[in-house]
Amino acid sequence: MTYRRNRVFPWFVIALLVSAAAPAIAGERAQDAPSAQDLYVSAQKLFDRGNFAEALVGFRHAHNASGSPNARIMIGNCLVALGRTAEAYEEMSATLREATKRAETEPKYALTRDAAAKHVALLESKVGKLVVEVADPSGVEVTVNGSRVPPEKLGVPFAVDPGTVVVAATRADGRSVRREQTVEAGASAQVSLVFPDAGPKKIEAPAPVRVDHAKPRGDELRTGGAVRTAGFVVAGLGVAGMAVFGVTGLMARSRFATLEEECHAARCTDMKYADVVDSGMALTTAANTGLAIGAAGIVGGGLMILLGGPRSAPSSTGFVSPEGTVVGAGFTMSPGGAGVHCTVAF
Repeated sequence: MTYRRNRVFPWFVIALLVSAAAPAIAGERAQDAPSAQDLYVSAQKLFDRGNFAEALVGFRHAHNASGSPNARIMIGNCLVALGRTAEAYEEMSATLREATKRAETEPKYALTRDAAAKHVALLESKVGKLVVEVADPSGVEVTVNGSRVPPEKLGVPFAVDPGTVVVAATRADGRSVRREQTVEAGASAQVSLVFPDAGPKKIEAPAPVRVDHAKPRGDELRTGGAVRTAGFVVAGLGVAGMAVFGVTGLMARSRFATLEEECHAARCTDMKYADVVDSGMALTTAANTGLAIGAAGIVGGGLMILLGGPRSAPSSTGFVSPEGTVVGAGFTMSPGGAGVHCTVAF
C-alpha cells in the first residue's frame, strides 16, 4: 500500500501546479490579444497610408469586437476609396441607423450619425436600387452579379452598381431562374423571379370511344349522284330482262324439244301441234325481247354507274355499288346450248 501511494502522489502534485498556473496563462494570453481600440488604431494607420484593402479588414475586425458605429463608418470610407460604391452605400446606411440609435443614449455618436447621413446623401445619386421579388423565398438562394443576397433584403430596395445586373436564384430541388435587368444611377428597378414548374402535370386522357365502321369493299367509296342512282335502276331492269330471257328461253326450248321428239326431227304438219308451235314461237319472241332489254339495261346502267359519280372499286364479277350491292351478268356455252346468267348480291 505504501508503494502505491508513493506512485500516485507525484502526479497529484503536478495536477495542482497546472491548475494553479492556468489562470495566469489565460490572463497572459488575454493581455496579448489586441483590443478593439488597438484594432481600430492599426486599421486607421493603414487607411492613412492608402492601404485601403488592408484597412478594410482591420476595421471589420474592430467593428466585430466593439460594434462601434465609428468602426463601421470607416468600413464605408474604405469601400468608397476602393470604388465599391454600392457596398459603401449599404455600410453608410447601416452606420446611420446604428449611430442614430446609439446617439439617443450616447451623445458622442451624434457626429458619426451626421457624417453618415452626409455620405448617404452623396452616394444616393451614384447607385441604383433593386428590388428582387420571389413568390416563395423559403429555401431559395438568390445572387446578384454572383454575390449572395441575404434573405432579409428580398422584397426591399438595396443598392447595386449602375448597369446591367444578373439576378439568379436556385431552389433546393434544383430548379433555377436567371434574369438580366438594367439599373440606372439614382433610379430603381424591380425583378420578379418565377420558377418553372417542377414537371409536366399528368393529364388523364379520356377513355377512347370505340366506333365500329363497316369496312368498305375495295377502295374507299363515296355516295354517288342522281345519275348513278338511275344507273342502278336501269341495271336492275336489265337484270330483270335477263331473267325473263332465261326463263322464257328455257320454256321455248322445252316446247321445241317436245316437237322434235314427237315428230322425229321432221317438220310437224299435224294440227294438234299448232298450239305447241305457237306457244314456242311466243316464248322465243319473249326471250329475245328479254335479252335485248336485259343487255341494254345492264350495259346502259353499268355506264351510268361508272360515269355518274365517284369511281368505285371494280369487282371481279360485276359492278359494286356504294351500298355494297354487286350486279353481274355473263354468258355460258355448253354442249347442250347457250345461256345467259345474271347475278345480284347484297
